[in-house]
Amino acid sequence: MTKGLKLKAQDKDDLTIISAYLQDAITIVADFNFNPTTRIFATMLNRYLWEEHKNSTNKDGKRSCQRIRTGFHFENIIRVSSYNFSHKDKQRVLELLVIDTKVLVNGNVAIDFIFAGDEVIRLEAELIEASMQDIGKPYPAACHPKHKVLDNLTE
Repeated sequence: MTKGLKLKAQDKDDLTIISAYLQDAITIVADFNFNPTTRIFATMLNRYLWEEHKNSTNKDGKRSCQRIRTGFHFENIIRVSSYNFSHKDKQRVLELLVIDTKVLVNGNVAIDFIFAGDEVIRLEAELIEASMQDIGKPYPAACHPKHKVLDNLTE
């Protein structure tokens, strides 16, 4: 059983590690919050416990799938924007695929939350300053996330 993660990110490499742990996390639109006064962007996600997937079995001997609530926040955010993203349905479920970063022309950092369905939330910051922490105990998930892999990849 996982003890619960508590991670900080101060550069692209740190954020890449957090992104791996958050792959396939699910959330809803209402769980995003940006306060321009404090310049904090925060969200809650239901993180799939990939680190427990191989070692965890239920009483029938089958792999058990678990998720855990995870808080994730960024400090010193200058701007939040979105692409192909609707803010109207606050209960709409989103599946996080990856968090990507790149340096912008102005020297700031773009931090992109890329969701299934090609939806993106972009945070702009002068530097990466983020924290993530599991909250509570793991709970059973219906199944583990599945991804189609192409059989015939071409270069």
